[in-house]
Order: sequence, then structure tokens, then C-alpha cells
Amino acid sequence: MHQFWLPTPPADKRATYVVILPLDKLLELRAEAVLRLWRALVGRAEGKWAHDFPQQTRDRHILILRAFDGRADGVSYRKLAEVLLGFEGRKADWENDPRKNQIRRLAADGQYYVRGGYRDLLYYTVRLAKR
Repeated sequence: MHQFWLPTPPADKRATYVVILPLDKLLELRAEAVLRLWRALVGRAEGKWAHDFPQQTRDRHILILRAFDGRADGVSYRKLAEVLLGFEGRKADWENDPRKNQIRRLAADGQYYVRGGYRDLLYYTVRLAKR
């Protein structure tokens, strides 16, 4: 569903709308979004979004969110690794297991996204220069 907000209604029933796209690094994403909007407005299928995350990336982001939520609730890294990554073992096993660092990276990435890094997901596949 798409909605338009107009400061004043059109004088008659017919109106022409214009989309202005800046010629910058995000042009490809903006042009695709406008095309999908136009298809929806004329009643056609929107089509597949060309910039979808691969399944592996989606699965990792799910783990990131779950790890972040767990840490926010005070759950230990070891308990998170047991639930999310299938770790089973004693304390000595935990100290040498690669999942120890993996769960820490997932939780740290969650903090990064919550603190504003989520914006990077909006223009996935386009690399913008860091400011």
C-alpha cells in the first residue's frame, strides 16, 4: 500500500506527478524503488527487489538480533552460544571453542546496528564512502 501526502488537493481529478532523482551513488536503488512504486500505482506486480539479502546474510542478522536481545536481558555469552549456536560442553571446552568469539561478535554487531548502523542496511550492495 502506498500513500501520498499533498499539501493541497489537485484542482481537478487528474494530476501529473514528478519524481526527482539525484544522480548520486544511490541512484540505482532510488530508480528501482520508483519503478516498483509506479508498477504498484498502475496495478502491476511490483516484481522482485534486486537488492535482497542472501539467505546466509538474513540468517546472520537474525542471530545478531537474538544475541543482542539476550545480552540486553543479561544472558551470558555461554548460555547464548548454547541456545543460538548449539554449544555443549564444560567450562574448559568453552574457553577454547570458536563459538565463544562468534557469539561475542554477534552481540557486538547488534550493538553497532542499534546505535545507528542499521542505516547501512538501507543501501545494501552500494558501498558509500565513510564520512
